[in-house]
Amino acid sequence: MKRVLFRLWPQSLAAQLIALLLGAVILTHVVLAVLLAEERHDAVLSERRGGALSRVAAISRILATTPRENWRDVLRVAQSPQFQLRLLTNPVIYNEQTDVTRLLSERVNAALGNPPVAAHVSFLSVSDCRQERHREHQRMSESEARYEKSAKTDKDEHDYKKLKFHRFFSNISCDGPPVMGVAVPIYGLLAEDAGTGLPNEGPVGGPANASAAEVQNGSPLVVAQSGGTVDGAVDADDDIVSDATIVSPTIWLDARINNFAAPPWVVFQSIMRVVLSAVLIGIIAFFVARRITRPWKALAVAADRVGRGDFPEPVAENGPLEIRHAARAFNQMTARLKRFVQDRTRMLAAISHDLRTPITSLRLRAEFVEDPENRRKIIETLNEMEQMVAAAMTFAREETADEKTRKIDVVALVEACCADLEETGHPVTFETGVEHFSYACRPLSIKRALSNLLANGLAYGGNVFVSVAGADDGGLWIDVCDDGPGIPADQRDRVFEPFFRLEASRNKETGGIGLGLAIARTAIRAHGGEIYLEDAEQGGLRARVYLPAPVLAHA
Repeated sequence: MKRVLFRLWPQSLAAQLIALLLGAVILTHVVLAVLLAEERHDAVLSERRGGALSRVAAISRILATTPRENWRDVLRVAQSPQFQLRLLTNPVIYNEQTDVTRLLSERVNAALGNPPVAAHVSFLSVSDCRQERHREHQRMSESEARYEKSAKTDKDEHDYKKLKFHRFFSNISCDGPPVMGVAVPIYGLLAEDAGTGLPNEGPVGGPANASAAEVQNGSPLVVAQSGGTVDGAVDADDDIVSDATIVSPTIWLDARINNFAAPPWVVFQSIMRVVLSAVLIGIIAFFVARRITRPWKALAVAADRVGRGDFPEPVAENGPLEIRHAARAFNQMTARLKRFVQDRTRMLAAISHDLRTPITSLRLRAEFVEDPENRRKIIETLNEMEQMVAAAMTFAREETADEKTRKIDVVALVEACCADLEETGHPVTFETGVEHFSYACRPLSIKRALSNLLANGLAYGGNVFVSVAGADDGGLWIDVCDDGPGIPADQRDRVFEPFFRLEASRNKETGGIGLGLAIARTAIRAHGGEIYLEDAEQGGLRARVYLPAPVLAHA
């Protein structure tokens, strides 16, 4: 699991900064969504309920100014599967009043202009909702029975009733949040119509009188046990559910509104806000992170070049304060290191040059030695010392030559070295599995290292095989194999020491002065690589040269 997370986690500093900022933005939105979920739920629910109440109030005002014969059409057009309407003379008002129902009742009464008989808002419990649904199904069955027994001339009227019964409450769900019931009085009826609830004719209009809030005997608002219907609408049942009151008189618009489900946690607008915020923050973070990490990239590239033996121009000291301090310290370190290497190389060159004078003097004195054998040995020793001094001076001159670093094709360079030896008749075989390998280096230094390895293979082996292959990390492997006697495992590290020679090479015919492999490894290490010695598969010695992956240029 940790490995998977490590692979998914961005590795660069810029990517990590961007990921952290985006994670903070998303986490902030999630936390705010959780904290404000309840308030959002209440606000959305209040808005939906307010819209439903305003709709009921508007329909009641339309009915109060609409002729009786058009009431059916108004109800048919105004209702919907989740918004059922009917007209009653005695609506059911549930007595359990809460702060929410009182607030909603005040809201709908305010929309109606605070009528003398107040509208009522209530919520049906699950049991009340199911009982009311059951009664509606019973009334539907009764309506179907009456329809079958009625005369043909009355079938249209009963067909409408059947449709009305079927539609009312058929799409209302009793499960989940409670169903909201709204009872709104419709004013404008004549006093003599208050008892029956059936208007005589014409439009309903005119101001409400005092008898509209009383029954025919003049008593105040009372509880009744039954009531009539208005133009085929469903009336209240005789068997009233518990905690319910039937209010009279006048005609009431009774609405049943399906439960309002809680708004979803995740909505399209919320997702778009998070996405838009993330995009904007990501764009800003990209440029900020790029500005912060650019000096670090330049510092990393310069440090890698120093590690390969190249001393680049001083790194620009810009960016944040900490990066400026690091760049200044790096520049000082590079300058001191360059000065140290140059001083050491100049000292070596000076010592080698100064040794030539006493060697020449000793050579002259050796000529006056009378014993021929002693004279021959002294002159051979002086020649060997002169060769060593000449090699040291050559090495020093190359180190102080300050060769510029440039990009070359290393594969082509190796092939050229092998081709030069083949033209002179040396048995050298070359093969490659890499077509090109562009590498920033000092070409003469790399060529000298390869030439020393090839010369060493030809000196101690009859044939040399050179192969080039790519490394797994993007670097390059150069193998130089010979079929000679090889080098003992315990001596392979010592052969890279300056002026060290194996016993088998301690003669002027085959052996050198012991600087070839030392110079080769110094040159390869100066480029960040390494040389390894091991036994070849076909016998002999295999020298493996590894060059690391090219340095990424600073963007």
